[in-house]
Amino acid sequence: MTEASAEHRAPRRIALCVKYAGAGFYGFQRQPGLRTVQEGLELAWAAVSGEKVVMHASGRTDSGVHAWGQVVHFSTWSDLPAQQIRRAINAFLEDDVAVRAAALCDPDFHSNASALGKHYVYLCAHGDTRPVLRKGTVAWHRKEFDLKAMREGAQYLIGRHDFKAFAAAKRSSKTTVRSIHSIHIQPMRGGTAFHFRGGGFLYRQVRNMVGSLWDVGMHKHAPIWLHHVLQSGDRKKAGPTAPAEGLYLWRVFYPSDPFADYRRSAKNRIL
Repeated sequence: MTEASAEHRAPRRIALCVKYAGAGFYGFQRQPGLRTVQEGLELAWAAVSGEKVVMHASGRTDSGVHAWGQVVHFSTWSDLPAQQIRRAINAFLEDDVAVRAAALCDPDFHSNASALGKHYVYLCAHGDTRPVLRKGTVAWHRKEFDLKAMREGAQYLIGRHDFKAFAAAKRSSKTTVRSIHSIHIQPMRGGTAFHFRGGGFLYRQVRNMVGSLWDVGMHKHAPIWLHHVLQSGDRKKAGPTAPAEGLYLWRVFYPSDPFADYRRSAKNRIL
């Protein structure tokens, strides 16, 4: 490549699908003196390429929160094929974080701004004793919930609403209006799984909704209570914030899926 052609060459935009166990991180976003997913990815790529880049995520996950399908993008001058980028980065990451897939995408792709919606999963174990073999990967509640009551209450949260009552005090969003497309509450072996799909979520919104659903599931409140909490806009009237260890960022949706080829492979399929 000539010097003139190099000057006119644009950097490539790479998208990564990343999974991590949140217990060992102080969230995704870089913080001075603390271990974060963002810094780990950036240091790994620097070790591979010598480039200093910024890894932009679809959204920040809080300390202790996990991801199965976090999407990250960065720009690079490297000519490495996407699959080699995935393997190269993984070689420099610790064992609680990994790149599941890498893809070359359009220059205007943005992991956060281009997203249409997200799918979060919350896992809660039940029983008399702590789930020690799953420590840090599930929340724990001694008693089982009334699934029927929680499912009835969840219907009041579906749709486009002002979720101020379920927003954390530290939120930075200009508006607390969000759209939830679906909520599914399902039994799993030894516990309960909560699935939330929506256009976007406020800081700690999912954990606050889960805590309120727990109160309904324990018959502390009737299902209609969730409607009254939503209408009140008062965080103090809602339930507790569920622990971080049960929450997973499961998938991020885009108009054009950068990982479509990866998903078509049965052995690599992202659920």
